[in-house]
Amino acid sequence: MRIVHVVRQFHPAVGGMEEVVRELAATQARAGHAVRVVTLNRIFNEQGTLAAREQLDDIEIVRVPFIGSTRYPIAWRVIRHIRDADVVHVHGIDFLFDYLAWTAPLHRRKLVVSTHGAFFHTPYAAALKQIYFRTVTRFSLSGYAGVAAVSAADETLFQTVRRRGIALIENGVNIVKFDSASATAPRKAMIALGRFSSNKRLDRVIAFFAAVHRADPEWRLIVAGRASDLSPEDLRRMAAEAGVADCVTVVSSPTTEDIRAHISGCSVFVSASDYEGFGLAAVEGMSAGLLPVLSPIAPFRRLIETTGVGLSVDFADCEEAAAQFLPRWQEFSKDYAAQRRAAINASAAYGWPGVGAQYETLYESVRGTKVRAILDVPVDVTTFSEATTLLDKRARLEKPDMVIFANAHTLNHASEDARTREALKKSIVLNDGVGVDIASRLLFGKGFPENLNGTDFVPAYLTRTRNKYRIFLLGGRPGIAERAAAHIAKIAPHHTIAGTCHGYLSPPETAGAIHRIRESRADILLIGLGDPKQELWLTEHLAETGCRLGVGVGALFDFMAEAVPRAPDWVRNARLEWAFRIVQEPGRLWRRYFVGMPIFLFRVGRQWLTGARVSNAVEQS
Repeated sequence: MRIVHVVRQFHPAVGGMEEVVRELAATQARAGHAVRVVTLNRIFNEQGTLAAREQLDDIEIVRVPFIGSTRYPIAWRVIRHIRDADVVHVHGIDFLFDYLAWTAPLHRRKLVVSTHGAFFHTPYAAALKQIYFRTVTRFSLSGYAGVAAVSAADETLFQTVRRRGIALIENGVNIVKFDSASATAPRKAMIALGRFSSNKRLDRVIAFFAAVHRADPEWRLIVAGRASDLSPEDLRRMAAEAGVADCVTVVSSPTTEDIRAHISGCSVFVSASDYEGFGLAAVEGMSAGLLPVLSPIAPFRRLIETTGVGLSVDFADCEEAAAQFLPRWQEFSKDYAAQRRAAINASAAYGWPGVGAQYETLYESVRGTKVRAILDVPVDVTTFSEATTLLDKRARLEKPDMVIFANAHTLNHASEDARTREALKKSIVLNDGVGVDIASRLLFGKGFPENLNGTDFVPAYLTRTRNKYRIFLLGGRPGIAERAAAHIAKIAPHHTIAGTCHGYLSPPETAGAIHRIRESRADILLIGLGDPKQELWLTEHLAETGCRLGVGVGALFDFMAEAVPRAPDWVRNARLEWAFRIVQEPGRLWRRYFVGMPIFLFRVGRQWLTGARVSNAVEQS
């Protein structure tokens, strides 16, 4: 895959976003992708321009000139360097983000954006930023097929201007860089890492340290980073005013080796930051084995809650923060080796290989190569043969899987009902019918490889699979499931019919049916209750049945039992079976096709206008 990252500042600039882009690009290059980074040709707050092109290991760097403010640098030439990309990944919300969205009809590249906190890092022009975010940014987002929220806070923020097409992919961390670098025995020394900027609230870090130092004069503090709107002299002055100048070391523009050397004498990481998109430096500190002491902002709270490591304190009250920290330090130091190892282990979940795989999945979804999100439901892109192989593999796993055949009617239900939508997101979803194919062509520019309707696929799968299954049939009017079972036994005799049950069940009868299925030791449950009943039934009860696959088959039992005739082959080949079914059952189906289909296409058109080509994450109950 040809991937182009677009970001304001990059190597040799140093900072959180620059580090994220460099690590992600390097991870993708190692995975065999062709990676280019397009960035600006000057480092903000520094003199001179950088080379127009440079090679950084396997990453191609292209730099373009810009005019205007560093807050909104205008760089028209960026569009020249994305034309051969399969995916263009923009980082941050700025001119580059807006410009590539507005010129999308010209370059026609697939666009993805990582949020990185938008532009709310500082209170500067806060009201104007809110207006811009809710108008211009909202409009620009329609040019992006996928939005990667790098934190839960960003996910919440961006959902206020775009409901769909947002994936939560928290930033990865180079957990190798400072791996196990902290002091191997407890040391009364803490370190703060990051830019010397006001939003990092280094003034509060120093005030907190001074309070700790007053209680225990053995403590030391290291502040390491790169000058921004604060200089090293500003920090030294703050330390002198707090009376701890002799105990605070300020390290300006350190190398990675410098930072590792300083960490080796520390046991605590401290950050009083007012704003973080994710908390990269805090995870780096954990990877070193440092105890993180963090401000109570949302990303830090989430990090502590998720990992169970660290302490959240309100640095605005430095005395109270120190009073909370010192007892926690005593606990940490008493069992230091185990606590240090717990911090290192917790950081492993944020490593770049896993995050790189998440981004690759996002790119594939945007391109529609393996999955296509239609009305926020991910539909697999596959063939009869590939789907057969997939189900054979999944049936051998311990975790049960649901298989759903999604037509326009199914996706309409999912659009209207969150429970149905989330049930489909947890399932293997295969495309069924001409309506879904039309949606695919509109949203992704191409149809599905084959029409995998359940009426044709399920019998074909049962005859083709190499696995031998015990099959239970649930659904239809009394007697229908038994006749369908006889048909299966005839066309696929290598399977065993484990049992049957009609679909008109009261709650007590449902419990009895679940017991029968479990006692039958069935591997596959074929369930024909119609949608969305069968999807919701499987979500609620499949695990209880003990089956490895639950397949929603709709009207299949009626066709197998010959209670309802199927359209002739020539009608099915012309993809007009829906018209044949309306003639057979007009009272039941006219609304589905003559009302439901226009509604479905309207919803698909609305998705096309929003730009969303990615399914949101499964909502947690």
